[in-house]
Amino acid sequence: MNIFRNIRIVIFIGIIYLFNSCADSNTSNNSVKNNQNNKSIYKDQLKIEYSKSFEIKYLDSAKVINVFSPDINRKEIFQYLLLPKNVRIPQGYEHAQVIMTPINSAIVLTSIYVGFLDKLNLTDKIIAVDNAKYICSANAWKLIDNGKITEVGDSRSLNIEKVFSLKPDLLFTYGNGNPNVDGDPKLIQNGIHIASGTFHLENSPLARAEWIKFIAAFFDKEKEANEIFNGIEERYIKLTKLTQNISYKPTVFTEVELGGVWYEPGGNSYMSKLLNDAGAEYLWKQDQSIGSLKLNYEQIFEKAHDADFWVNVLFWAKLSDVLKNDPRNSKFKAFRTKNIYNNNASLNKFGFYEYWETGVINCDLVLSDLIKIFHPELLPEYKLKYYKRISE
Repeated sequence: MNIFRNIRIVIFIGIIYLFNSCADSNTSNNSVKNNQNNKSIYKDQLKIEYSKSFEIKYLDSAKVINVFSPDINRKEIFQYLLLPKNVRIPQGYEHAQVIMTPINSAIVLTSIYVGFLDKLNLTDKIIAVDNAKYICSANAWKLIDNGKITEVGDSRSLNIEKVFSLKPDLLFTYGNGNPNVDGDPKLIQNGIHIASGTFHLENSPLARAEWIKFIAAFFDKEKEANEIFNGIEERYIKLTKLTQNISYKPTVFTEVELGGVWYEPGGNSYMSKLLNDAGAEYLWKQDQSIGSLKLNYEQIFEKAHDADFWVNVLFWAKLSDVLKNDPRNSKFKAFRTKNIYNNNASLNKFGFYEYWETGVINCDLVLSDLIKIFHPELLPEYKLKYYKRISE
């Protein structure tokens, strides 16, 4: 049991680091140029407005996806040429990864893709996942139970022979913006196409959600992706307006100490922006870091001992869990006032959080939850989806 718990801790630390990291502190929506082509065979086209990590260009009879490095130089690291069947490769794209579209089968190596594909009503295109224990989607579980979705392991323990036997049209994984690491040469050399997403490196909720367009392009689902994202964007912006002119912002901090390190989101991170949009005063908002800060207990306590709220606390479900982690936690004001909230309101049968699977694409619902926690009077009829208060 202790071994299983340790494994879960390692997994969640990795996920938290991914979610709290981001690529660029510049949030201008004009930094990515979109090439709209009125002569293109694609009537519905995708315009990228928030993401700094990829762009989509439409040619007359093909489309090109460029993925960029997360640094300030925005160096192109991956290029995908998406071609309808029987269309010749245009000049200038001889070195791109050529993928015939629409694809009909995909392997996904993180459950976030399941959340995206579920939203696009494309769950039936998934033929394998890394580990079914991480999956929360009811649609995906029907396919798993019927033997239509199998397991191939994660990127560190991938069953390559099984991947070869499945012959997917595309394998979706996530990377860190390093082309020397993000792609598996053996897979590519044997004809397995790999699409590497860097959504976790975006530092704004809408930029992360916009990766639904990246995925949809491979399936020729531009219209559906536009409709879905436009709805999310509209709802998210409407919610931010609720907190624009509030007079009181409760203070908040996040995460827990594990192994002597407290990974607190930087002031220019995805989570910092979510908390700000929810009308909270994040205690590290003045920090300019875009990833997670590696702090110790004393540094956290000095700044957050009198904070009003404490959120995103890993596996904790009860106040007793807080004290088991460290008896000193009882000295935090948020503990004394029972204002500790975790994103574990919805779990699958193995205890893994739906938040990690669908929270990216449902950023409007995550924001609704946080507003409800910090300012319940602004959303009186709303019921929390991902978060719940730590109980006795």
